[in-house]
Amino acid sequence: MQIGVDARAALLYRGSGIGTYTYQLIRGLLAIDPLNDYQLVYPPAQWVKVRDGFQIAEGEKKNRNFWQEVQESPDLKAVDLDIYHIPQNGIGLPSCRPRTRVVVTIHDLIPFVLPQTCSKAYLKVALRELPRIVDVADYIIAVSLNTKRDLVRILGVPEEKIAVIYEAAEPMYKPMCRAKAQAHVKEKWGIAAPYILNVGGFSRRKNLVGLLRAFQRILTKLPDGCQLVLVGGPGGGSYEELGLLAQNLGLEGRVSFPGFVPIESMPCLYNGAELFVYPSLYEGFGLPPLEAMACGVPVVAACSSSIPEVVGAGGLLYNPYDEDELSEVLLRTMLDETLREELARRGHQQQAQFSWAKAATETWMVYQALA
Repeated sequence: MQIGVDARAALLYRGSGIGTYTYQLIRGLLAIDPLNDYQLVYPPAQWVKVRDGFQIAEGEKKNRNFWQEVQESPDLKAVDLDIYHIPQNGIGLPSCRPRTRVVVTIHDLIPFVLPQTCSKAYLKVALRELPRIVDVADYIIAVSLNTKRDLVRILGVPEEKIAVIYEAAEPMYKPMCRAKAQAHVKEKWGIAAPYILNVGGFSRRKNLVGLLRAFQRILTKLPDGCQLVLVGGPGGGSYEELGLLAQNLGLEGRVSFPGFVPIESMPCLYNGAELFVYPSLYEGFGLPPLEAMACGVPVVAACSSSIPEVVGAGGLLYNPYDEDELSEVLLRTMLDETLREELARRGHQQQAQFSWAKAATETWMVYQALA
């Protein structure tokens, strides 16, 4: 079979869930499938043939213009494909119906569920394109059961047209020497242990305003010098608001904004944390809790959207609309070392159920079924 995969998110959107998904999926497919031939779409919209020993390039960080640039469709007439897979919610699918079979991965339906939390650029293209994309696609991969339910409920996609294939933590996320990790974090960003970590950016759906307020309530009862570390590049809707709120709540020196952190440094940030907290209101999948659990870090997460599917019994789940409950769970976990050790053990077991080899194999089975 001749299989085409749009690889642009792996190069232009690394540091996001979609970028990680595209990068790891392609790597996994090339590792398990010696029979079929693959061609990848590289920026701006050119085809690159995959040969023996080929290694997909890896982008260093998110390109803020990604959703504009990826709308340029590659020339499908220039290649003879049996399957064409578009991993970035199908954005970039040609306006005319392709002759080849089309698979799209839908990560979430945020523009339809929480449109006020999307950038104007992405909201416009998603609202216009997603209904057409799910209609034209021959098969849809949803990254969670929650996303599948949203596709059926909101866009009327037939259930039999959707396969749920889970993501996974990348192999680099694993336990390491905590002292070494904390030394790296202190040297790189001036953040001293102990700290509570959040990763995921500053979209309003991440619910970080509530997290700051909950943190302020318990500050005097936490271990001396305990900080809240919020990782992500400027932007996203609430970044400036959070900085002002931290000042108004008297949290100067207790809340850190290290900005965008290179992929290679993320395992140290996770491993150096006492606790990982994920208060998001809506996720298509939610990789950060899985990455934290893979590093052996205890997790407290919102019981919303797909997050319970990911965290399972591996972390403590709470009502994301109840800041009092968040304060109580954070304080109880931070003051109980035995509980943290138990959560770390359970979390590591939970994340072991997910793997990129499994995701690649199940995706390959979708290709075979369509062919």
